Amino acid sequence: MFVHSNDKEAWLTKLERIGKLAATDTTIVFNNVGHVLSVEMLRDIYQELDGRKAIGIDGVTKEEYGKNLDENLRDVLQKIRRGTYKPRASRMVEIPKEDGSTRPLAIACFEDKLVQSAVNKILCTLFEPMFLPCSMGFRPEHDCHEALRALNQSTYQNQDGAVVEIDIRKYFD
Repeated sequence: MFVHSNDKEAWLTKLERIGKLAATDTTIVFNNVGHVLSVEMLRDIYQELDGRKAIGIDGVTKEEYGKNLDENLRDVLQKIRRGTYKPRASRMVEIPKEDGSTRPLAIACFEDKLVQSAVNKILCTLFEPMFLPCSMGFRPEHDCHEALRALNQSTYQNQDGAVVEIDIRKYFD
């Protein structure tokens, strides 16, 4: 499906249409949503990204990437469409924890953050309608505090139940 728009919002219109289809019929299989990616979409995402975040291994900042923005966006879109886009290695930083140990944090390059944000926007539009209201992890408008409130509320309703806390050490390493 291709939707034209006079106000250069074609990618947003397509994404909204896909989102409506995904919300109304969960049996639909979307096997190619890459047509939503466009220079306009990447430019809008570029504007949304925070330029004060840590830089990746290539040392390129948002400001530097933006000096040749249109050329950079066309180049990355062309690589994606041809299947030649390869994300760069992430810079690894050790973040200190309260107990004195550290945990690794991967910092992606700016262009990779841009592509990740575009893919995230598309995937969230597709899969958000399928999540149950009680699913909290890494979703827009849902955070850890909301999960704790829901847990607290359900715990107090269950008089005979128990709460078990499990610490799975280094689970995400």
